[in-house]
Formats: sequence, structure tokens, C-alpha cells
Amino acid sequence: MPPPKGPGLGIAALVLGLLGLVLPFLPVDMTGFRAYVAFPFGLAGVVLGVLGCIGRRRGKPAAAIGAVVAFLALVAGMIMVANQVVPH
Repeated sequence: MPPPKGPGLGIAALVLGLLGLVLPFLPVDMTGFRAYVAFPFGLAGVVLGVLGCIGRRRGKPAAAIGAVVAFLALVAGMIMVANQVVPH
């Protein structure tokens, strides 16, 4: 039986989820696209988190936490998009 694979996917999911959750709230000029910054990081984090939980791997807790944090980033992004003010 081959040895279990490393925790790389879980760590990557955790980092992407944290980036997606933190970047939209940084005090940097992101006029026009601030609400959408979380989506690429959140989607990639969820995918990597789910892949990190499948199969014989080390780092499954990191992958699960990364998937949850990335999902929270997606939720925060959806809330930010829903709260955008539409100019008349």
C-alpha cells in the first residue's frame, strides 16, 4: 500500500480561503471590483478543500477547515455583492 499523500491541498485550501476572506476588507483602493475579490479565492479554496478530504491523505483537518473558511469567503462575497448600491 502506498504511503498517504501530503497535506498540500489542505494547506492551499486554507491559504486561499483566508485570502478570500481577508482581501476584500483591506483598506486598499479596489473601486469597482472589491465585492468580487473573494470569489476566485473562495471557489478555488472550496475545490481544493474537497479534494484534500478525499482519499488517503494527511492534513484532512486542514482541508476541511480550509473548505469551511473558503465557503465563508464566498458567503461574504455574496453579501458584499448583494449590498452594492446601484446608482440611478
